[in-house]
Amino acid sequence: MHYYKKGKGGRPRDIYVTIRGVDLVLQVPPGLFSSKGLDKGTELLLEFMEVPEEGKVLDVGCGYGVVGLFMKKYNPKLEVYMVDVNPQAVKISKLNAQRNSLEVNVIQGDTYEPLDRLGVKDFTTIVSNPPLAAGKETVERIIRGAPERLRKGGSLQVVLAKGGEWGEALFKELFKDVERKRKKGYTLLRGWI
Repeated sequence: MHYYKKGKGGRPRDIYVTIRGVDLVLQVPPGLFSSKGLDKGTELLLEFMEVPEEGKVLDVGCGYGVVGLFMKKYNPKLEVYMVDVNPQAVKISKLNAQRNSLEVNVIQGDTYEPLDRLGVKDFTTIVSNPPLAAGKETVERIIRGAPERLRKGGSLQVVLAKGGEWGEALFKELFKDVERKRKKGYTLLRGWI
């Protein structure tokens, strides 16, 4: 599934992010999700997500890389994987990692498919702030696919926009403990296996 805009002209812009003591400089080309700056869902995720003390973490639908790069800079001990279906997003995430002197694994592919191919699993946490344009089916695939890829005690953290009540019901079906945080029309759901 492709939910990004191809061929949109214009020059990339730099955005500066400072949150929870972490500073990032990110190049963002036009056409990528949230290309004018952080959207409210990403702000919610960065402000309230749990960043583990150790292990592997995964950012599904990484876009230009802000969430995965934030986790790596917040805790350099983490092994960070970032996946996006958009080749432009993968390219810019790699560039942003270099610009911020961070070593992460950025892979092109649809949700978990490239990691399954590589045999990478047992994540401490999986995070995602999927754009609405990705569609409910893609978001549901991210949620349903997480438990088998998390290590025992691992968590999934997903941001849903208005109307995402179905997501909370799905979390309660799949995870033993579920937390919810709402802010400005967005909901951060966190579930543990």
